[in-house]
Amino acid sequence: MSGNVVVQYKGFFDYSLLNKLLMDFMKYVEKNNIDNYIFKKIQIVMAEVLENNYQYTNLIEDELKHENFEPEFKILISNPHFKVIASNPILTNDANHLKAYIDKINNFSREDLKTIYKDTLKEGMYIKNANSGTGLVRIAKVSKNKINYSFRKINNKLLYYTIETLVTPK
Repeated sequence: MSGNVVVQYKGFFDYSLLNKLLMDFMKYVEKNNIDNYIFKKIQIVMAEVLENNYQYTNLIEDELKHENFEPEFKILISNPHFKVIASNPILTNDANHLKAYIDKINNFSREDLKTIYKDTLKEGMYIKNANSGTGLVRIAKVSKNKINYSFRKINNKLLYYTIETLVTPK
């Protein structure tokens, strides 16, 4: 799906940048009379994608010091659909687990996603370390679409991971 760029950023993220990107998107929404329902869906997907990206790149910060691959984020519109896309370097060793998990999520029904999301939240209350599990499930649950992904080799230790999902008004 091609489309017009609504919001775009390339570089490492932090929470203040997340707020700025959300504000940029909110301005677009107000200017273009976008329905509040779709705005909230995109806002949730956007926050989950960026938070997963931020947390993961912070974990592998030492591995990224000498590489020239920065995270990237963008939202495209092709009325009435929006596409949320995010990319970041990941360790090669983490790719198979991530692929398997996303494939598993993509095979769940909507009802399964709701149940798994609730169960993951309950389990998370007792676990100190955050993981992308809840975020990826929430992205699929809210967008009501499959999560597409790809990996591109950077070197023997790193891959450039891209995640994208379509967010529809209905």
